[in-house]
Amino acid sequence: MVLLRISTKKSGGADSHGVAAQKRDIELFLSSQHGAEVIAELTEVESGAAESRPVLEEALHLCRINKATLLVQKVDRLSRDLEQLARIVKDKTVPIRVATLPNADNFQIHLFGALAAQEREFISIRTRAALAAARERGVRLGNPNLAEINRGRSRTASAFARNGSAPPSGVTQEVL
Repeated sequence: MVLLRISTKKSGGADSHGVAAQKRDIELFLSSQHGAEVIAELTEVESGAAESRPVLEEALHLCRINKATLLVQKVDRLSRDLEQLARIVKDKTVPIRVATLPNADNFQIHLFGALAAQEREFISIRTRAALAAARERGVRLGNPNLAEINRGRSRTASAFARNGSAPPSGVTQEVL
């Protein structure tokens, strides 16, 4: 069972270069394994820090019912949340393999998971610093169309409150 993950749709989603690189590393790993068979490949577009990861849960479920191993390119593709990673690694019904760490045991996966969690913090710090520097340079951040988007959402919500029904056909509701 192969799990691929990319953090955001903005980075290209499931068709991104990041997913292609993950596939390449996984194919290299699989070519060195005798008799390896991929029963499914799932691609998730979600932050590795997200608490709700339906695609990850589906991959774990498929591994359990098929008595399969979960294969990821790197530990941070599995999770950047150390607590979540520990739960996954602790689950004896789902063996974990990491393509870029072919001989890693659970202890080493935990260590790389700790590094991934720390990198998540570093990414957050760098992003906040870059946004602050941009604001200082006078860059206007955010969606310039946000006011209009919010007016549309407000109209949809008001119509729903008045009618007690779903928005008219063709109207898209966005969830933040």
